[in-house]
Amino acid sequence: MVWSTKKGIWLRLMVTAVAVMVFATAPAVSLAEFHPDAEVPTSGELSTFAEVQASGEAEELTPTEVLTLGRALSLAAAQHRLVRGAQSAGDSKELALARSEAAYAPKLSLSLRPLRITAREKTEVKLADSVNVNGSLSTLQGLELSVSNTVETRGEERKGLAVGAKLQLWPPARYNASYLNLLAAEEAVELSVHQQRQAQQEAVIDIYSRYRTLQIEEARLKLQKEEYEAKEAAYERVVGKAEQGLASAVEVLAAKQTKEESLAEYRRAERDHRIKLKAFLADLSLGEGAWELEPLPESLDLPEVDLSLEKVVAMALDADVTLLEQSQTLKAAQRQVEAARAANGVEVSLSANAGFSEDQQWDGNYEAYLSLSYPFLDGGVRQLDLKEAELKLQNAQEAAAKRRSEVSREVESKLSEIQYLADKVNIAHLNYEKLALEHNAKVLQAANGLIPESEAKESQRLLVGARLSWFEAAVALEKARLELRVMTGQAVDVEGGYPN
Repeated sequence: MVWSTKKGIWLRLMVTAVAVMVFATAPAVSLAEFHPDAEVPTSGELSTFAEVQASGEAEELTPTEVLTLGRALSLAAAQHRLVRGAQSAGDSKELALARSEAAYAPKLSLSLRPLRITAREKTEVKLADSVNVNGSLSTLQGLELSVSNTVETRGEERKGLAVGAKLQLWPPARYNASYLNLLAAEEAVELSVHQQRQAQQEAVIDIYSRYRTLQIEEARLKLQKEEYEAKEAAYERVVGKAEQGLASAVEVLAAKQTKEESLAEYRRAERDHRIKLKAFLADLSLGEGAWELEPLPESLDLPEVDLSLEKVVAMALDADVTLLEQSQTLKAAQRQVEAARAANGVEVSLSANAGFSEDQQWDGNYEAYLSLSYPFLDGGVRQLDLKEAELKLQNAQEAAAKRRSEVSREVESKLSEIQYLADKVNIAHLNYEKLALEHNAKVLQAANGLIPESEAKESQRLLVGARLSWFEAAVALEKARLELRVMTGQAVDVEGGYPN
């Protein structure tokens, strides 16, 4: 149905009257409510709007501080959840090492009876009736020393001093469980240093990628707002044509639907961006609402990867933390097999004891002896222990070999990804150049009145979108390059000032 000019005049009068009535009676609304004509807040301002009082007066906005890329990367190296998790795991391994070292630390204990009461023919009370001191020391060479101030002879306890020493001759002391645990704990601490460094590098790469992505999303938000405003202007033009009888009701509804779809997409993108920004700041231990990111730079420097596959694989094999961990597991399994073979049932030790009673002073009892033991029947436990150790060794060897193959494939895959992303960067650049030429042509056409001005503005938005697409491809390429550097044990040289 086509509207007549008279109906259009009456419609304008009715809309004006309704607008005046709504303006006069509507209560104050919150500034947080979306307004299509309002300026789009920057990433740091998205969460800084204050609550509006009932009177409609807004509180003063919280000032924001710019979070530079360099500062974000430095915070990532110290505050990221990956770094904190690796540090916590490292602390646990250091505690385990300290516990293993405690097995070889001197030990001293004191026991006493501060008060003793006996009642036979008469009641006696003695103070400090018994004081016993016991000490011991174990060494890595298998020597055990002990000292005590109590001597027991023929089942009767007497006060005195007892000193003992025992040297394990076979199996060698390096196969003792305490010593094997100590070696494993030392290797675990060494591994944790590499794991913490890797976690730090991965955190820096993660924050770099997310920082750039947030910058790109913020720039796209501005484009989406401009696109919505263009759709709203188009809708207003259709309404104006309809009032003049030049557009149908279907065209009006179609324009309105397009406008609402654009608004819905913009609102969704704004919410998603706000959520991602909150998570980003939380990973840096920063409070939300007081920070904004730097704008995108004009361009990014993209270093080339000029390494052969063989060299990269060799570097990755030397630097792979998982392979290092499996190598330590392999060494531990080899030690366990050697210990199981040495534990053939024969135990040989050399011992010496000296005892001094309270009334003998230094004229005591001395003895030294060689002890030998061998269990003839043990139910096959020794053979089972040896087979179990050999099975663990075989599994560790297979796991290490499998990891070497995986590292080779991962490196080859990463190089292929880098080449593909480099091609995408080049394609994005070509697309930008093509749209730049088209935009220049449309600007001239609009200036000469050959096309509407709105088409030139749409061309401008497409050109800016192409630039952002190039940035997306460039950030993906830079992230892959940095990941390759981590795989090969090189320093992470993020553009932005990360201090290695």
